[in-house]
Amino acid sequence: MANELKELVVKELISSYRKNDNYMVVGYQGIKALEFDQIRKDMRKKKICFEIVKNSLAAIAFKEIGIAGLVAFLKGPSGILSGGDDPVIMAKETIEWSKKISALNLRGGFVDGAVVSADDIKNLAKLPTMPVLRVQIITGINAPIAGVAGAFSAVLRNLVTVFQAVKDKKEKDSV
Repeated sequence: MANELKELVVKELISSYRKNDNYMVVGYQGIKALEFDQIRKDMRKKKICFEIVKNSLAAIAFKEIGIAGLVAFLKGPSGILSGGDDPVIMAKETIEWSKKISALNLRGGFVDGAVVSADDIKNLAKLPTMPVLRVQIITGINAPIAGVAGAFSAVLRNLVTVFQAVKDKKEKDSV
């Protein structure tokens, strides 16, 4: 590659990588072209970009944006997953595809400001996704409130029952 072309590619990578907070590096040696197409298509639906970039150019871009820790994972044929709104979804998808295609192996990544190992990403994949976590938090906050509302409702129901009984007794006594 000519130096000018390499510089343009690095600038494009830097621009692209600055837009994302989460990256995962995978090895892909031995994956067939059709499998790549399937992975990319599936990842694209989830707003995850899976690209193959020359390691030296990716290393320059990562160093430029301050993520030099990812360079250690760029050994041999490397693919870079980036983007996605939720790192848990990206981790789950990567793990799922690595189970389907044994040639795809997770090396490590960068998640929410920290360089993480493949084991860390596997643990991340076990967590619920952000929407599920939000529902769990809201449910946890809402449960005591619902309990108090239920208790007040029961007291009011009992009070209405007592008033009805008093009314019925007075009507019976007056007759």
